[in-house]
Amino acid sequence: MKRIGFDPSRCSFCGLCAMACSLTKQGRIAVSQSRIRLETAGDCRPLRAAVCAQCEEPACVTACMRGIIDRDEASGLVTRRTEDCFRCAACAVNCPAGACMEDEVLNAFVSCDLCGGDPLCVRVCPEGALRYEDDAAVSAAVRISYAQSTVLGEDKTQPNLPDEAGWEKAADLLRRTLTRQVSAKELERECLRMRRQAEEEGLDHDA
Repeated sequence: MKRIGFDPSRCSFCGLCAMACSLTKQGRIAVSQSRIRLETAGDCRPLRAAVCAQCEEPACVTACMRGIIDRDEASGLVTRRTEDCFRCAACAVNCPAGACMEDEVLNAFVSCDLCGGDPLCVRVCPEGALRYEDDAAVSAAVRISYAQSTVLGEDKTQPNLPDEAGWEKAADLLRRTLTRQVSAKELERECLRMRRQAEEEGLDHDA
């Protein structure tokens, strides 16, 4: 089984993963509707990525009162029949990863479906903070990152945001993949808006 792994030390908090996800699923840039969300402690330094872990024993499957969430035994992929969802939010309440969210277009709770085995969030990430790997690789990467940052006391500075060429590269990938008109400036503006909001929420929390 392959999952999306996340290394916070390599994340610049540019938000391209969430933008790509919302463009794929919503047809527009709306990071609040992304099925992968970056969580911080009230600043622009990410702590974790809230994204479906494709659990071996998914709590969402057990919690669903309508029985519309399933796990494919062969692939391990968690799927949903969203047309039958009545938005009780039981899946979201019971998900240990905080990965279930309400889709405003589908009128249903959803989670990451791995884009059919080729997650666009992973492809668009400029720093390689997201990886689509098997369980053992994801687990090893988490242990190594923890050892470097905590046990070994390694001081890692946060990667810089994409430069002009980096934003254009991301926009070109999204245009080619989704056949939608997306500009580099549009992506950069949304990044700055997202970072500003994260900082404002941190200030509100401190107050």
